[in-house]
Amino acid sequence: MSEIVDLKRRSFLKTSAAVGAGASLGVTSAFALSPYESAESLKEQKEEEVKNAKYIAGVCGMCVNMCSVVARNVNGKVVKIDPNPLNPKNRSFMCARGNAGIATAYDPNRLQTPLIRVGKRGSGKYRKATWDEALDYIAKKMVKILDEEHDNRSTFVFGAGASTDNMGDPIFANFMNGVGGFFIDHFSTCFAPAFIANKLTFGSWGFADFERCKYIITFGGNRTGGIVTPDTLDLFKRTHKRGIDKLVYFDVRYSNTASHADEFIPIKPGTDGAVILAMIHETIKNNYHKTPYKSEYLKQNVKEEDLRDLEEYFTTGEGSKYTPEWAEKISGVPADTIRRITKEFSDAAEKYKGAANCYRSRKSTWYYQDFDYRRAQAIFNALHGTINRPGGIILGRGLKLEKYEYEDFPIYDNAKTRLDVVYAGFEKDAYPLINPTKGSWQILRDAILDVNTRWIKAGRPRPDENGNYKGLRKGEYPVRAGFFYKQNPIQSVPDMEKTKKAFDTMDLIVVIDVIPNDTAIYADVILPDTSYLEREELVKSFGNLPEPVIVHRAAAMKPLYNSRPIYDMLKPLSKKIEKPFAAITFKYTWDEDDLGVPYPKGFDLAKYLTDDFEIDEAKLKADIKDEKVVNAILKHASEDDLDIQSFKISKAFDKTIAEFNEEVMTNLYGKRAWEIVRDYGVYWPGIEKAIDDGVIDKHYKVVPKDFKDKNNATLEIYKKYCTLPEDYYIVPKKGAWINLALRNIEGKKYRNPINGKTGTLGKFPKWHDELFYNVNVGKEFRVVMGRHAYFTQSAHPNNYLLLDLMNYNYIWINDEIAKEMGLKYKDEVELTNRAGVSVRGKVYPTKKIRKECVFIATGFGSESPLLTLGYHNGVSQAKIQENTIDPIIGTASMNETIVKIRKV
Repeated sequence: MSEIVDLKRRSFLKTSAAVGAGASLGVTSAFALSPYESAESLKEQKEEEVKNAKYIAGVCGMCVNMCSVVARNVNGKVVKIDPNPLNPKNRSFMCARGNAGIATAYDPNRLQTPLIRVGKRGSGKYRKATWDEALDYIAKKMVKILDEEHDNRSTFVFGAGASTDNMGDPIFANFMNGVGGFFIDHFSTCFAPAFIANKLTFGSWGFADFERCKYIITFGGNRTGGIVTPDTLDLFKRTHKRGIDKLVYFDVRYSNTASHADEFIPIKPGTDGAVILAMIHETIKNNYHKTPYKSEYLKQNVKEEDLRDLEEYFTTGEGSKYTPEWAEKISGVPADTIRRITKEFSDAAEKYKGAANCYRSRKSTWYYQDFDYRRAQAIFNALHGTINRPGGIILGRGLKLEKYEYEDFPIYDNAKTRLDVVYAGFEKDAYPLINPTKGSWQILRDAILDVNTRWIKAGRPRPDENGNYKGLRKGEYPVRAGFFYKQNPIQSVPDMEKTKKAFDTMDLIVVIDVIPNDTAIYADVILPDTSYLEREELVKSFGNLPEPVIVHRAAAMKPLYNSRPIYDMLKPLSKKIEKPFAAITFKYTWDEDDLGVPYPKGFDLAKYLTDDFEIDEAKLKADIKDEKVVNAILKHASEDDLDIQSFKISKAFDKTIAEFNEEVMTNLYGKRAWEIVRDYGVYWPGIEKAIDDGVIDKHYKVVPKDFKDKNNATLEIYKKYCTLPEDYYIVPKKGAWINLALRNIEGKKYRNPINGKTGTLGKFPKWHDELFYNVNVGKEFRVVMGRHAYFTQSAHPNNYLLLDLMNYNYIWINDEIAKEMGLKYKDEVELTNRAGVSVRGKVYPTKKIRKECVFIATGFGSESPLLTLGYHNGVSQAKIQENTIDPIIGTASMNETIVKIRKV
């Protein structure tokens, strides 16, 4: 294993000292300044810099939270990033990642110019290219593929990562919609089970209102260790009776969150669902849901039939066995503890009118039973009246804002159902709730590898007139090209080697990113993106918080090197492909019976399309003398038939981002609103008067020094000036909108990944013994993955400022187990999973983790040799994780990897 990069603070100090020594040579003389005078001079210089700097309001791009920030630009360079005090989303707070944003722009291995692969995939061998060269290369490949696939747009897949800086996604989506094809994002590797379970139960995801909550139960939602944001602070600054009556934390390890909780309860990994079911059982058995507030809440919001059936299910039906004693045997949580916590939660929910929360963590793709576990969690919250209530789960409403999207693209008749959904359908009783829009990364990857391999072995045949391929099953087709924008599937999708093999079967992979990440090394073309500090972005509305806002990101500096924002990549690329793509569709949709003549041999419509996508009739008639053929061509291209003008992909980019932002904000909220969001980065109704009253310094974009309570300034300003109703965030609801019983999924079958047998879903959640794997403690271990507050999944392996805070992801292992194995801190071990894949890493023996498992933080172990700091630094989650897939939705079961450990 390569040496761990040592980025301790003294290394930076040595560098700084060397620079300082070099700089001091110029003033070394008999008249050199004294240390005091030198310090005074530097102080004056710094004050002058601060005074004369430009302060540009924007939006952080280091994680999905997207806090508002103010960048300080000195002589064309961003030297400091501070929080924007006008946005209640981050309230003058910024985490370590936000502070380290500068290191994204100034990354030592940052992509500087377009690159075209010249070596084998994965070798990292590329040649520099101009933008025109790179876009031409991509365009020619795309046209060739589409023509060979008879205009099957689904041969293109588009991936975008939402974990960092997704404000540019609408631009990417416009290109995808113009080209055709289908989309894949982080959904199936992040929070799909929780999202779908909550969506089916109460129609939304919502968010936790920690600011007003009085009692919180969280299962493995490690907020202080995973994502430190203002709402995280809302939670922890109010624990220990400082506003929250109690925070109860269940987890397999004593994390940072556990240390801040009022009560920590160790739980056997994978058994969260059993405890929740027992808590529902206790609720119904003791009529905790029939207290005055809750009775009225359920009467107004829940179908009477659903509640009656749920009570029967947990009283005389299958759920009657889910007692605390039953849950104790499975989870290790004492039955009396389950009873007590349920009663405490119930009392708090009644006393505070729903201001309680059984928290649904953001990343929830953990175990095979996630879907039913999350359904149970949603039901538990509903029974206690916490949904759409202050202090509970807020559904949220944003401020109105038009989307940057072009809706006049044609519906492509030849595009096919996305491959992962098709592929899942060939397996009997598999993935009954796979999302038809979002799909599954692992199933898609497996399908690409299998289908493309069979297609290649069959000689890469073209489809027949019915769209079928020799060697493939009906409905299957090769996926030949992939565009990945700020997404790193080789490092984020379990079973890294399988992902690499799948990419090896594809003809074109394009990666758009700031750094040469793991996936970029498998790309044919790498396009250098600008960092979030170097571009203007589309205005964005945030409604998932009690104080809705609109934010805007302005460019804080000019793009470095030869990088471009995505708009300036995709607009010229769309122009290069739009005429050939239109011609291909024109050819493959030609109906001889309808048009009266066969398709003219060798005819290429692209030659006759003007820049306005009109057909040059004079040129057409000059080249084709047969009047019937000419008329057939004009008819097929007409608005009443194919409507060829709607195939102009670049039409979606006619408005620049700046033009769109100004137009939308002006039309909806007036010119002053546009000027405010442009200059201050934030807009909410009433902010105009706040700015006129001088609540923020117009130059420095900070709260004035004489403001009494700077810690609470943002919320004070918002509450004083905002003209929205105080309860705006409570979404008006009528009738019984909460579905406790999911009758539409009852009876659906799924295939058990452990024993291969068929299981059945019910209208109410169940515990599935057959989906739980009991590890042989001491002989094998369950790998538990988790985020760290310093890193956003695999986005920052090379960030030198964050690596200075945490430079390695040690493997947590129980100290008693470590002692038995003769392991000490930093000893190297080899982890081998059931598929025979091994990784090596250094251990951290501790009492703070259960014996059944080991813990590994994500964000390390990059496989890209082009990253000086991140390459082979730490343990890669994707490399050791097995290809374990949730049998209900098809999401990644991240914690179902079982390994053996050997001391090296």
